[in-house]
Amino acid sequence: MMGRFLFLIEGVVGLKWLKGKVRDWLEIVPVGGEFGVSVLSDADFEREIFRNKVWYRGVCSELAGFYGSVDDLVGNRSFWAEGGRNHKIRKMHSGLPAMMVDVLADITLGDFLGVRVNSVATAERFFHPKGEKSFPMDANEELGIRDEELRWQRVASENGFGALLARAVRTSLALGDGAFRVSFDDGVSGLPIIEFFGGDRVRFNYLRGRISEVVFLHDGFEEIYHKDGIRYVALGEDTPVPADVLHGLGVILAVPLIFDENPRFAGRGKSVFDGKIHAFDALDEVISQWVDALRDGRVQKYVPSQMLPRDPRTGEVRGLGGFESRFVQTQMDLAEGADNSVKVVQPLIDTDALEASFAGFLNLALQGVLAPATLGMDLKRGDNATAQREREKATLYTRGRIIDGLRGVLATLVKVVLVALDAANGEEVRDYKVAVEFGEYAAPDFGSQIEVVAKGVTAGVMSFETAVEQLYGDTWTQEQKADEVARLMR
Repeated sequence: MMGRFLFLIEGVVGLKWLKGKVRDWLEIVPVGGEFGVSVLSDADFEREIFRNKVWYRGVCSELAGFYGSVDDLVGNRSFWAEGGRNHKIRKMHSGLPAMMVDVLADITLGDFLGVRVNSVATAERFFHPKGEKSFPMDANEELGIRDEELRWQRVASENGFGALLARAVRTSLALGDGAFRVSFDDGVSGLPIIEFFGGDRVRFNYLRGRISEVVFLHDGFEEIYHKDGIRYVALGEDTPVPADVLHGLGVILAVPLIFDENPRFAGRGKSVFDGKIHAFDALDEVISQWVDALRDGRVQKYVPSQMLPRDPRTGEVRGLGGFESRFVQTQMDLAEGADNSVKVVQPLIDTDALEASFAGFLNLALQGVLAPATLGMDLKRGDNATAQREREKATLYTRGRIIDGLRGVLATLVKVVLVALDAANGEEVRDYKVAVEFGEYAAPDFGSQIEVVAKGVTAGVMSFETAVEQLYGDTWTQEQKADEVARLMR
């Protein structure tokens, strides 16, 4: 078999050699020749993640400082890089990047119903995300079998998991990724401690396309979480680090949070700001130009000098208040028929053009991520409810991607926490099964649902079981749903 394989290889090589000789003899020149391109790239993950952090913070001085010190290699001077401190135009930031991240996190986690946990020993026991038991107390509870979901709820409450999860989602959306870390510290709590590190403080090591190690970056040392334990690496000669910790659980006590893959940096996450930075910059320029036009377009009064109030003794113009002194003094025109009255001039501001520019760059910044209506912006006034819902699809798609990522991450995190708690208590490590529940975004009211479901049942395209499931979902137990279906079929 090996000899036949080598014979085939030699035959292919020989055929290529023969084709080359024939091409040379016929003087055939391949079209295009060799292809080579040199591309300058400013690809630097640390700089990109710092840039995303600056945009999320939204501090004007930080934006100006960052863009005043970087080079994009193509000579495109951004709005925030121009002028510097001595520029006369008032530079304003829209706050849109932070608003996008915060709204996405809110509409996703606002419908987070919780988790359901069970282990192999209690496979028939499920619990409602809000704490209501789906099944009555059984013999397992009477025998004192532990309640997995209540154990997780105690850990979540101890760690303030709701606020921690919100911060983690916002950080990962803005910076691109991050990771949860599970650890123990008897001086802080007797339960597992859950922390989140943003993408600027974490690194991932891959083995055959899978994350094999999660590296947490500290001042002076690295903390490396892997399946066999925790390894510490000093970055400086004089930096003391803790000893290596081995737990032997077979799981990494760290869970990465990545929603989308970064196309420029393999193995890292993609921020919602990617591809939108230039639109953010242009939007800030439009807003600043608008404010500058308003300043230049203030009402200006031209007052002849003889009409100003003067001191009868000295002839000097009397002191005026700050509001009254906003005028321009002119000389008296003594020509015949001259008009020496006070003239008020109001410059024309092209608000329609400015508003159109604002709407255009705002749509460009939100395109593919959020609908303007999600942020409470009505850029197309007078649209009906159907048109509004159609534009909300961008929000639904983005929210769906976030929820898909959170389901897997939260399920893994809950398992890791419970496994770590088992090991810390000296108990048998169990195989946990976790279900993560999310509600619907912008779901119709109950009356509208009843109307739609009733039409489906009447038309014969929807069964009673499906109708009850659509109406009550996770809010009813399986027994309640079965009783309702039996009542409808009588």
